[in-house]
Amino acid sequence: MHVTELGLSRAALARLDAAGITEVEQLVARTATDLIRRSRFKAAELYEIVCRLQRHGLSLPPIPGGRIRVPSERDLEMFRLRLVERLTLAEVGERTGVSQERVRQILRLHFGLIGTPPRPRGRPRKRR
Repeated sequence: MHVTELGLSRAALARLDAAGITEVEQLVARTATDLIRRSRFKAAELYEIVCRLQRHGLSLPPIPGGRIRVPSERDLEMFRLRLVERLTLAEVGERTGVSQERVRQILRLHFGLIGTPPRPRGRPRKRR
């Protein structure tokens, strides 16, 4: 399947093209962390891609060798809060009603996010 069939925005398609990703099979072979670090995806673009993949019953891979699982709506919300909103694991857990550790496990299992997510381009760091 070609990535244009996912119904993505122009910005997301341009970022995929710049990363040399034209087929969905190429996309689902990369973790979220890999896409941010190596291909320099912005958080909102990556969230859009993950949501579109989920609608097609697909997902980004977990850590290498892990079993691919299609994320639920709650899992997608955790991903958005952590990556786009830049909330801590504890803050995400409070909003979704699960423990900080369970948030970490879900983000690792469904999206391959390990540790503190890299700071995506286009998203300023939160000031305290």
